[in-house]
Amino acid sequence: MTCLSTPALSAALSVLILFAGCTPHGEVSIAQAVQPTPSPDLASDLVVAGPAEIDAPSTPDLLGEPGSVLAREAIPHHDARFHDHYQEGLILVEAGNVGEAVDHLRMAVFDAPESAATWFELGQAYVSAGRKARGVECLQQAVDRDPGHADAQRFLARHFLGRGEPTVARPHVQALSRIAREDFRTPYLQSRLFLALDMWEEAITAGRRAVALNPEFIYAYNNVGFAALQVGRDQLAIQYLEAATELTPVEPYMLNNLGVAYERMARHGDALAVFGQAAMADPMYVKAVSNRERMQQVVDREVADEVSRILAARAGGREAEGVASAATAR
Repeated sequence: MTCLSTPALSAALSVLILFAGCTPHGEVSIAQAVQPTPSPDLASDLVVAGPAEIDAPSTPDLLGEPGSVLAREAIPHHDARFHDHYQEGLILVEAGNVGEAVDHLRMAVFDAPESAATWFELGQAYVSAGRKARGVECLQQAVDRDPGHADAQRFLARHFLGRGEPTVARPHVQALSRIAREDFRTPYLQSRLFLALDMWEEAITAGRRAVALNPEFIYAYNNVGFAALQVGRDQLAIQYLEAATELTPVEPYMLNNLGVAYERMARHGDALAVFGQAAMADPMYVKAVSNRERMQQVVDREVADEVSRILAARAGGREAEGVASAATAR
């Protein structure tokens, strides 16, 4: 076998290192030395990534746990323009373009995932777009980040009370009792919660406080009247329900409640009148229609009895006059 001299071997190694593009002090691997140049077809499939423009989250754990609301809602993007996306979202909502507003607000959520205000606006936009379930989830994110966000707490309290879920609504109402005590809507929501829990006296107290804070708030009057009916305080019910009928908008169920109170006080003519108003306002309101028909029969019977009494009294009077005349003639 032919052996190279030491000078010849050194020269050969230098040529190999230079060809590999390495410095004499670097370690040369066979892969580096023989790496082929990509073919034109392979080269066309290569994507060269440029530098990131913002320090944006790039892994699922930085966008929230997989499957979380944050991971689902945040839209990654490459321009650090939180305020632009947020303001653009609000402008689009105001213009009624809630579809595009949702996209901008989702990008704002990506930039500021801990912003309760951004979650709130995104939730409101979803609700306006008719996607209430998604909106409620986002509003819950808002109160999770800021329990003092009164608007979000109020929306969730109304939502769950409207769904007949008072136990779910309760913590939101309790939060409002701490952070928005002097807002008339807080005792009103308290009264709704107490009504749902059959806590009638508590509902009366809360409703009366709402009326004191806002004497024009018709729904608080109705809550007091309805709760008073449940515990037999019919005169109190009439007081508040009559006051409600002087405000607007008078709802058919308020008139029906007043009719029930009048009926209990044997004011049947008044009851018939307001039952009739309720049925006229909403012909599909079965309770009011049924009460009107039933009360019409009661009033007709009373009127018939009264007419009979009057006629009998008149007949008795004529008979007495006849007797007196006969006696005089004799």
